[in-house]
Amino acid sequence: MGKLFHTDINDFSDLKADLRRRFPGAVVPEREAAFTPRKLASCVEEIDGFLGGGLPFDGITEFGMPLGKEGRLLLLKFLVNATRGLQIKPVWTLWVSSHPEFSVFPPAWFARGVSPSRIVFTQSPAPAQDLKRALINPLFKLIVLDSPQRFSRDDCFFVNTQARLNQQLILLLRNFFLSNKQGNVWARLRLNCWKQQRTGLFILKTIRGLPRRQLSIHEEKLT
Repeated sequence: MGKLFHTDINDFSDLKADLRRRFPGAVVPEREAAFTPRKLASCVEEIDGFLGGGLPFDGITEFGMPLGKEGRLLLLKFLVNATRGLQIKPVWTLWVSSHPEFSVFPPAWFARGVSPSRIVFTQSPAPAQDLKRALINPLFKLIVLDSPQRFSRDDCFFVNTQARLNQQLILLLRNFFLSNKQGNVWARLRLNCWKQQRTGLFILKTIRGLPRRQLSIHEEKLT
C-alpha cells in the first residue's frame, strides 16, 4: 500500500503533527468540528439513486470485492467526493490495507481525482488491534478496511459502535462475494461489486440494507 505516511498513527498528537508536516497548509482540527452529512455520495447519478443518496455515515458498509474484479475502482468516486468535498466538506480519510502481496498505488488514485491532502494510507493485518486509537478518533470520518485478515465479530461490533459515536463511515472490503448465508449483523449496508470484463459493465448488487436489486453501469461513467 505504498509507504506508511506515519510510523505510529495510534498516537493522535503525533499523527496531527505528521499530517501538518506532510501536507503544508492542511487544516488539522484540534477538536472535533460539527459534522452533519448523513450519506456520502459518489456524484454519479445512477449509483447515488440506486443507493438512496449514497453510503450512510454512522456505521459500517460491507462490500464483497474479490481481487481481480476491479470493484475498488467504483469506490474511487466516493473517495473523490470525501477528499475533495464535491458535495460535502472535505473529510480526512484513512485507508488500511491488509493484503500481503497487493498494494494500492496512490499516484494512480490521485490522477483519478482523490486529493492527496486528505487521505492517509497504512497497512495492518489486524487493524482493530494495531490501529485502535486511530480508528476511534473522530478525525477520520471515512475509514476503509481493505480485506483485514484478522477481524472478528467482536472487532466488527467495536468498530461499528465507534462509527455511530463519531459519525464515521466505515467501509469493510471483503476479498470474496457476500451472501446471506454468513451475514454480518453489524453492517448497515452490504453489497457486492465487480466488473464484467467482457461488457465493461460494473455491477452493484444489494445483499442487505436495501431492497434486493442490481445496478449495471458502464466503466466510462466512472472515469
